[in-house]
Amino acid sequence: MADLQFPPLNNPKQFELLTCDLFNGMLDTVTFKTFGKNGHRQKGIDVFSAAKTVAVQCKWKDLSRSAILIKKELFADIDDTVSKLLKNPLSVPFVDLFILTSASEHPDFDEYCNELKREKGCYFNITFWGWETIQRKLGGYPSILKTYYPDYSPKQSDSEQLVKTRLSMKKRLESDFADWLNYAVENRKRRSRMIIHSIDDTHYPVHVKNAHDEYQWYAAEINRLSKNGLGFFRQLTDIYVTNGGWWTEKKPENVVEFKTIRVARVDVVAFEDIVDYDLRGDEHYLCPHFYLRFRHNGQPFIETYYQNMEKEKGGFLFFDDTSKIDLL
Repeated sequence: MADLQFPPLNNPKQFELLTCDLFNGMLDTVTFKTFGKNGHRQKGIDVFSAAKTVAVQCKWKDLSRSAILIKKELFADIDDTVSKLLKNPLSVPFVDLFILTSASEHPDFDEYCNELKREKGCYFNITFWGWETIQRKLGGYPSILKTYYPDYSPKQSDSEQLVKTRLSMKKRLESDFADWLNYAVENRKRRSRMIIHSIDDTHYPVHVKNAHDEYQWYAAEINRLSKNGLGFFRQLTDIYVTNGGWWTEKKPENVVEFKTIRVARVDVVAFEDIVDYDLRGDEHYLCPHFYLRFRHNGQPFIETYYQNMEKEKGGFLFFDDTSKIDLL
């Protein structure tokens, strides 16, 4: 089955129950159960199976918070869980400890688990799973998916799922960003600046480039919705346009045949690449923050077009690749 993408559950108890069902499914058993109830002493675990000698700790995280803080918390969570189990061993035997989180994975967590096992002399193995691994495992269990993601249907094609994902995000944006999207930029009562984050960035608010030499977070102004996604203003520039509407970015030698028009470059993020957003912002930037997949050569953008900022010079409002010409 192809890898599917599902948003992490927004409830810690549901995340715990999902984990229990997933392990029962993966190990073909019904022996996994949640350990105690809220308020009970859990000795560092949430789910276990004595028959399979496996203990699981679930660490649900609110992903609207700073990725750096979440990462720091997870390191502390891993250490705390292991320390509790060593100090107060479980009455049921186990040889494998799994620590699962709704946050993203990072190689640092795997290395830390190995170091901890060696330094503390753990008698059990320690395995860390982030949401990427969890959702990959979930793809093989349609009945579990149906329980926690009722809108999912294993009979749907990938294209049908993609359409639903796009439309769902489009409707959310239309509702949550109405104060921006329903007005021209000059008529908005709220600032258009947003903060764009890569979901893989763990350095914010420090600027660090990814493997494609692109920054992993930055500011951009929200523009408008299109059929493919959400557009952001990135910069102002000039293009050269013929009377017929053909245009180029390169200044032509015979510039008399072209009009120079000031335009705003608009880069579009696909609806399916928007993982989530936080309308309130954080202590660094009090404006909406978008968390995106930077999977297009290190950037989140799938297409670019230009918006005419000098309409009096030409009747065309937008310029895209369909009318672009390449000058030699």
